[in-house]
Amino acid sequence: MAVDTMTASPALVDESVPVRYAKAGAVFAALGLFVLVIAFAVVGGDDKTLIRFDKTLTDVEWAMPTTVVMAVLGALTAAAGAWMLAGIPKRRFKLVSAIAVTAFVFSLLFWAYSQPGTVFRAESILAGALFLSLPYLFGALSGVVCERSGVINIGIEGQFLMGAFTGVLVANITGNVYAGMVGAMVAGLLSTMLLALLATKYQVNQVVVGVILNLLALGFTSFMYDQLKKAEGLNSAFAVPTLSWGPLADIPVIGPVLFQQKIFVYIGLVLVFVVWFLLYRTRWGLRTRAVGEHPAAADSMGVNVNRLRYWNVTVAGLISGFGGAWFTIANSLAFSKNMTAGLGFVALAVMIVGRWNPLGVLAGALIFGFTTQVARDLDASGGSVVPGEFLQMLPYAVTLVVVAGLIGKAKAPAADGVPYNPGDK
Repeated sequence: MAVDTMTASPALVDESVPVRYAKAGAVFAALGLFVLVIAFAVVGGDDKTLIRFDKTLTDVEWAMPTTVVMAVLGALTAAAGAWMLAGIPKRRFKLVSAIAVTAFVFSLLFWAYSQPGTVFRAESILAGALFLSLPYLFGALSGVVCERSGVINIGIEGQFLMGAFTGVLVANITGNVYAGMVGAMVAGLLSTMLLALLATKYQVNQVVVGVILNLLALGFTSFMYDQLKKAEGLNSAFAVPTLSWGPLADIPVIGPVLFQQKIFVYIGLVLVFVVWFLLYRTRWGLRTRAVGEHPAAADSMGVNVNRLRYWNVTVAGLISGFGGAWFTIANSLAFSKNMTAGLGFVALAVMIVGRWNPLGVLAGALIFGFTTQVARDLDASGGSVVPGEFLQMLPYAVTLVVVAGLIGKAKAPAADGVPYNPGDK
């Protein structure tokens, strides 16, 4: 009797535990053990982490034992890693990863604020984190609209610069800060219109175009800044009032964070849900996602792919241009050369962390804003054992981990950056 040589042999690797699960588990287990070592070998047994509510609950503060809290968070991180190594169900992987990352970051925060003279001012830090998340949020939302349409927008940095410069200039000419915001949006729209034209009609390499537009914006705004220094009253700072929502602003913790902010915060939060609704609940959103994933199929259904891409990218410039106004108008600053400091590129990282979804982008922007605020606070206190720059580095490390597929793959739209000619398959 012939032997069936096609019979499947036993698997040498247990497929119930994917390799990336095992890698992530090993990383989290190591991080958890690291926290435990720090908690028992470095942190003093009597060290306390002081959490103070400094706006609505001025007489309330908590002194928490640093060693105990770090030990609990370290054990939680290590346990999450061990569960992954043992074979975690696929549907639980992202949740457990999020718990492990959160526990590790909070353990570092408790360690950083355990030194005398350092206080975690909860309400101020959370309110500042929300405000500092805005440039990442506006830039990433603009990138989401562009890349969901199939066009790579590397030029967000340049759009920020044009918006920051034009916003201040228009505000000074008109004497109206809200006119400056509109001017910033128009500048962003015109900047992305050039990208849209070159990407759709002339099908130029979109990454190269984005880099060139960034350099063009940097050169133009630097030149115009030198010219404005010779003129009086064209580069003055404008103050934007903080909106207070009456009794809502007096709610402990939530009040100062959500109901005592500048108008930029509320526009940003509204934009997140508007873009999400348009992308996933409207005909325009369905067509946009179609031209970003499979333009030939959209074309066969009567969608003008290049026209839709052109207008989507152009309108996305309104968002990134408004984000540029954050650097000047929202912060009550005059324009200065290269004041965006590369945050347009960081917004692309936020877009990747958020997986091209507006709600994910909001979460990613809040993470970057929180670590930026904490880093500033620790630098101001000057007494932290953990450098603020180290905490500010963590979101970038998370971005690299996501891109590498260690805790879930970040998959861009299939036709992102691919030019389309009508009739192509």
